[in-house]
Amino acid sequence: AGIMASSKPLAKFWEWGRNIICVGRNYAEHAKEMKNALPSEPLFFLKPSSAYVREGNPIIKPYYCNNLHHEVELGVVIGKRAHAVSQKAAMDCVAGYALCLDMTARDTQAECKKKGLPWTLAKGFNTSCPVSDFVPKEKIPDPHKLQIWLKVNGELRQEGETSSMIFSIPYIISYISEIITLEEGDLILTGSPKGVSAVQEHDEIQAGINGVLSMQFKV
Repeated sequence: AGIMASSKPLAKFWEWGRNIICVGRNYAEHAKEMKNALPSEPLFFLKPSSAYVREGNPIIKPYYCNNLHHEVELGVVIGKRAHAVSQKAAMDCVAGYALCLDMTARDTQAECKKKGLPWTLAKGFNTSCPVSDFVPKEKIPDPHKLQIWLKVNGELRQEGETSSMIFSIPYIISYISEIITLEEGDLILTGSPKGVSAVQEHDEIQAGINGVLSMQFKV
């Protein structure tokens, strides 16, 4: 009851939530397709809250990007403050979930990697974080037993099981909360399964969590 007694509606976390924290390389097959070694601890980066975009609004390709990629991810919405929380207590801090896209300027990211620069231009631009409706925790008894998928113009590009995550959701929450205090309304993107690929202007992206919800965005 404590979670829902908040003055701010968690069902609209994207309107007021402050932090978007993204975990990279959390599915082995995706790490492999990106030619990255498997991480021994979570790799994470941030998106500004201005990256949020909702259905009905388009994903805008940044002017400097010639290779925009989709990455479909399960998002975890935080329901109460979490600082150095244990794995055991981590799920008590979760209010619910959302399906998210981590839109990535892949050419820009490759440049950043080459020069040893941060990934902000590749990951943090306006509309780089499309999100679905909020799904209360009660509707998803086990977030590690979900299938997430993404289609471009009706063609299946990504399909993955959250059971294949390298780092579990409690582990991720605990790990991040030691470094960055998580606040109510914050969103954690838990990584993308394999199959990331480019989208062009006017493409239609559809994505979903099997049996839970789906969403659609135009580029």
